[in-house]
Amino acid sequence: MKKIALLLVIAFTFGCGGSVNDCGEIDAKYIKDGEYFLVINLSNQRPNGDNNDDPGGEILTDAKVSKSVYDLKNIGDEFCFEN
Repeated sequence: MKKIALLLVIAFTFGCGGSVNDCGEIDAKYIKDGEYFLVINLSNQRPNGDNNDDPGGEILTDAKVSKSVYDLKNIGDEFCFEN
């Protein structure tokens, strides 16, 4: 039984095989205390705007980026970051 539990732990630990990329649309940009941030909308919005089946709202997260990335990206662009 202990061997099975150990194998399950190993499988869950190494099963994903790498990092997860999250992508979303840049909703806003801001600078705070000399650091650069992009506000990323991770929500899966429907193209026609009909979200009546979705009980929640937008899922927004901030991504701290370098000045060069901040300058290159515009609101509405897609942005992906690694977890």
